[in-house]
Amino acid sequence: MAEIPAGQLAAVAQSLMHAGQWTRALDLLDAAVPADATERAVLAVAAAEVCVESDFWCPTVTARAALSRAAEAVAEVAAADGTLGWELDLQSLRHDYFAELLTPDGPRFGPDGRDPAVIEDLATRARRLRDAAPDQGRMAAATFWAGVVEDNLRGDSAAGESLFAQALATAEEAGADLATSEALRHLGYCASQRGDLDLAREQWERSIRLRQQAGAVPYVLSQFLALAEAARDSGDVAGARTLAGAVRSWADALGIGLLAAQAESF
Repeated sequence: MAEIPAGQLAAVAQSLMHAGQWTRALDLLDAAVPADATERAVLAVAAAEVCVESDFWCPTVTARAALSRAAEAVAEVAAADGTLGWELDLQSLRHDYFAELLTPDGPRFGPDGRDPAVIEDLATRARRLRDAAPDQGRMAAATFWAGVVEDNLRGDSAAGESLFAQALATAEEAGADLATSEALRHLGYCASQRGDLDLAREQWERSIRLRQQAGAVPYVLSQFLALAEAARDSGDVAGARTLAGAVRSWADALGIGLLAAQAESF
């Protein structure tokens, strides 16, 4: 039997996850035999992240159970490795944010019809994660999630844009390419809403390049949909339809239900 450190195995599973291969990522993690409680916790947190992503994109309904298993595993080693607890809290925040954002008809933006206490709870958790982040890359991620709570749920676009700008600066300093791409994506939407389509397109194109370099297929496709929106808004309807059609074809092939539905409605 091959011996592979749990951290390396988790990194490979994350690469499969970014490629949209969620089942393969989970199969890899499930096949591993951890050497101790710390490795068990590392693999459990990695599996929870895969399930959170799968639930969002496909959608599946696996994250809640995976988060519960990871919480039990992390509790055994919390005193020895606080970073695992931080990572688990981030995945829990992302899961709860997605549950609040998504409806059977797709994402629903803004505060109308939402419980303000739920929004405030998510915002508070994001701030705590940002303040407790063990490094710059994780701080950038937490700042970004604080931004989407403000922008997409609370409807405070100014607060969201400020947080996205902070996340971008921190992510670039840390060399965290995916966090950089996420901040650029949402800053592009802010620019688009102001009518600055040239800046939006520039930020979205840079976001795509970073996502391509990371092999993050669903994220690349979602960014192409944003470019399709920019093309449509600038009058290039044929180009917009071509981009949306390509996204739908990829999403159907990979089983990315969220993007398939968005491309179809587009």
